[in-house]
Amino acid sequence: MGSHGDNFADSPLTAVAQQLHLSPTLQINEASRLRAEKGLPVVRLGFGEATFPIQKDVLAAHRDASESTSYLPVAGLLELRQSIAAFQSRRLGCPVSASQVVVAPGSKPLLFALFDILQGDVLLPRPSWVSYEPQVAHAGKKLFWVETDAVDRHTITAESLEASYTKALAEGARPRMLLINSPSNPTGRVFSEATLQTITAFCDAHEIVLLSDEIYSDIVFDETFTSAPSPCGNGAFNTGLKIMTGGLSKTYSAGGWRVGYAIVQDTAFGTTVQKALLAYASECWSAASSPAQAAAAVAFSTTPAMDNYRSQVARLHRQCARGLYCGLKECGLDVAKPQGSFYVYPSFSPYAAQLRALGIHTSLELSHWLLQECGVAALPGSAFGEVDDDSVPGGQYRLRMATSYLYFKDEAERYGTGYDLLAKATSKADADISLPLLREAIQAVHTAVEKLKAVEV
Repeated sequence: MGSHGDNFADSPLTAVAQQLHLSPTLQINEASRLRAEKGLPVVRLGFGEATFPIQKDVLAAHRDASESTSYLPVAGLLELRQSIAAFQSRRLGCPVSASQVVVAPGSKPLLFALFDILQGDVLLPRPSWVSYEPQVAHAGKKLFWVETDAVDRHTITAESLEASYTKALAEGARPRMLLINSPSNPTGRVFSEATLQTITAFCDAHEIVLLSDEIYSDIVFDETFTSAPSPCGNGAFNTGLKIMTGGLSKTYSAGGWRVGYAIVQDTAFGTTVQKALLAYASECWSAASSPAQAAAAVAFSTTPAMDNYRSQVARLHRQCARGLYCGLKECGLDVAKPQGSFYVYPSFSPYAAQLRALGIHTSLELSHWLLQECGVAALPGSAFGEVDDDSVPGGQYRLRMATSYLYFKDEAERYGTGYDLLAKATSKADADISLPLLREAIQAVHTAVEKLKAVEV
């Protein structure tokens, strides 16, 4: 008699499970941690975790609710749903009610659920956040990439949308969803109003559900975009077929608390989706953490204190992301100016000849070389859907760099000096705010580029 494992001819896993692997963001974070434990220098540009201290009122609310251990309603704590609705009503410029909000332990499970319950296959801009593609695969859906502008890797045209849609139909698929993310992970770019109009017109024409992941919507750098230039904004949320997701992790530096939300339309479509989403949630996660929901109700409030915190965070992210951008430009890299979130997306293609001479032909190989030889941790563009060939100029040498770990050396410094740093973002000009870790990051990339320049080709 063989062991139980011998009863499986090939693998005990499903075909979909065999395709899954650890998220690249978690992999690079682990590699950085192991390198640091060995006493080796590492510049952490790989992991996109917001690291500012939690706003004090929010922190106090979590502590006050720490004895709350009962399950909350599947849809979420009423006070939290009311807070989210009021905040989004102001941001979007159209009424949103608490009855349209569904809360979950992070926005990631909500996206998984939406891909599971909604019909049809998925259109996705290239590049996109590392988890979207596996989520689509997990739901058994087909994914079709929408190509973006070769320079900023974010702008979408009507032609690229139609090309992706036509390809899907030709392959026998049923494209019924388009997922977008603005500000973008990995590019740090924000959709223009013209691009948003193009996207919504396309979705309306083909009856496609527009999923808008707005997790970075409050971290926008330019004044013209502070009213959230979203396809769900300007009073248009209830037109077409739209669902919006967001969460506590990025603006509020509380990823570990795991609070996300989805907002459905006040329409028959929205009601149908919400009913299925709540049924799915009841069998999957039941409810998000009780103390975290109580704290999130304070975080999403529109009090002067929270408005000030959001402003401070956005300003610091702007200074750091654009500071890194300027440093990368000075190194001769191709990179688009970030407009939001905390990412830059440079291409090392100006040094393609040197990279090839070193035997580096892909973004993954480039990321390994940077970490091992220069102590710079960054994610390869291939993790975001980039193709490692010449189909997009410079695509095989693109890396995503996150600036979120360039403020504090450790957790003690985060709370020891973090509130003072936030206060400086209110009272001082950018030039007066010192970010030593940013300077170290720029110097590390500069050193890497100098090594490339020294390679004989």
